[in-house]
Amino acid sequence: MKDNLNFNKIKDALEENRMAWLDMFYIIRKELYNIFTDAGVIIIFAVATLVYPLVVCFIYHDELLRESPIAVVDNSHSSLSRKYIRMIDATPEVNVLYECSSMQEAKDLQKHGKVHGIINIPRSFSKDINTGRQTHINVFNDVSSFFWYRNLSVATSYVSRTMGYEIEAKGLIAKGATYDDAVRSVRKFIPQEQVLYNPGGYPSFIVPIVLIILIQQTIMMGIGMIAGKTTERSKWRELTPNNVHYQGLFRVIFGRALAVFITYIPITIYVLIIIPHIFNIPQLMHSPLELLWFILPFIFASIFLGMTISTFFYHRENAIPVYIFMSIPILLLSGFSWPREAMPDFWRMFSYAFPSTLAANGYIRMNTMGASLFEISQEHFGLWVQVALYFTTTFFAYRRRLTRKARRDARIQRRRKRKQLGVAQVNSNQ
Repeated sequence: MKDNLNFNKIKDALEENRMAWLDMFYIIRKELYNIFTDAGVIIIFAVATLVYPLVVCFIYHDELLRESPIAVVDNSHSSLSRKYIRMIDATPEVNVLYECSSMQEAKDLQKHGKVHGIINIPRSFSKDINTGRQTHINVFNDVSSFFWYRNLSVATSYVSRTMGYEIEAKGLIAKGATYDDAVRSVRKFIPQEQVLYNPGGYPSFIVPIVLIILIQQTIMMGIGMIAGKTTERSKWRELTPNNVHYQGLFRVIFGRALAVFITYIPITIYVLIIIPHIFNIPQLMHSPLELLWFILPFIFASIFLGMTISTFFYHRENAIPVYIFMSIPILLLSGFSWPREAMPDFWRMFSYAFPSTLAANGYIRMNTMGASLFEISQEHFGLWVQVALYFTTTFFAYRRRLTRKARRDARIQRRRKRKQLGVAQVNSNQ
């Protein structure tokens, strides 16, 4: 008899597990249907992730800004000043489009946006050099963009330094020094620059960070819109539909998470592997499978973080301004324009609240520096810790909403029972 009871318990447990799996597969299928039939979510999940990487890469496709248009005011009208202008024009950073007769003419050109910098060569330029005195060249930079400012500053400093070395070497040769001795005297050493990483320019530096943040933000925004839509359609602002398959807490969490994960497998391959290949962004990773294994916890951490935050959304439109507002701080905290080494301890620690921080660092090291999984094991382990952390927060956030729903259903059921008992008592008295 006892063995028979144990067998019945095992049979009931197996049946319950089977129903739990069937419920979870039902939830996955239902959530996939909700994703692919919602135009707003499709725009976030598919269109944004397909178009936005192309736009960013096309913007930075030229790698570096070249041939910035400038104007030159030559008050010296000497062979040395003309040589200086030719050397400036020969640099890849700037292009001398106008040689003006006065500063007012050059200012008018800059005012109308035809040039982005002015070089004013003084009248005493040639005389000062020939008499061995230091001369000064006035440079007026357009600071409306850092790139205009940088190009003109680099070009003028390089040409001035090179021309100064040449003049000094000629003076030593005139005093009897040999050419080699004169060159060694004016240039004690000649630096050679070898770029180890980011050899192309801005795309190899900017695009990887933007792609990682794009995946994170679109995941969380889409999850927030789906949750807000479900809540809007419910009479009692419930997070899950009134369906017998949505009864278990774990099956709801895993079902929704796996539906988003399945959706983002091809998107991740397209964004992180195909896009860099199209635009020749460095891909020094050992294998795409290693990259996907590294990105796996990042996707799940983003999903669970989005599910946690989505429990606070009661309208689908709430998700869009919240995540758009979050995008700029997340971009800055990732090290995009603010070096992480220079961050205060509080902000550096706060940045680890977002999966994109660790994922961007690991992804750049794999793609740009050729790091192996072992060399980025700290980032990989940190992402798995975030998966566990945000799964826990999702569990308690969903339990709070589902517990409130269960209590409300219990109250409604008790009212119905009391109403039925009251009706039955009236009928018996009659």
